Amino acid sequence: RGVEETAARLLSGGRMSRLEEQQARMKAQDDQLAQLGEGVDRIRGIGQNIHEEAKTQLGLLDRLEADVDQTTQGIREETKHAESVTVSGQTFYMYVCVAILVLIMILELVVGLQ
Repeated sequence: RGVEETAARLLSGGRMSRLEEQQARMKAQDDQLAQLGEGVDRIRGIGQNIHEEAKTQLGLLDRLEADVDQTTQGIREETKHAESVTVSGQTFYMYVCVAILVLIMILELVVGLQ
């Protein structure tokens, strides 16, 4: 406003004293500093919001990492379990084959002795 008042006085033909000119400049500078201060406050607020959001995102990433680690461990355990079931299943199949072969041998002995 100070600049506008000064321009209006000059256009109307009025002369300003040096003191009035300095006061007008100081008023304009004060207005500009106030606007600059408002801008700095807005930027600070945005920075704080970004900081809070980053903290939230880091917390989520930490929880996700823990979940992934837990899931990975569970998969490893299940893989070991599946391997042991496979091995024990193969062992059981071998025992069944041995039992069948023993029965066949006994049958052949019985048939061969008659």
